[in-house]
Amino acid sequence: MKESNENPLGLENKTYSIEEFGATLRNKFGADNNISDVVLGEIFLSKYPMYSCKIKKSKNYVTQKSCGCC
Repeated sequence: MKESNENPLGLENKTYSIEEFGATLRNKFGADNNISDVVLGEIFLSKYPMYSCKIKKSKNYVTQKSCGCC
């Protein structure tokens, strides 16, 4: 399966809650079950902030300049 440069994770074209994003990462790549989906999602986003545009924003969300789209 060829992955797109715009979507190298192969995620659906939708926005996720942080819990859904972490669960999707866990299902795709596997992860330690001692780490919650929220923490897994936050760790991934801290390393790869360009994926923060895939996360549903809360009302008090502060834009991150490093994501490239916000």
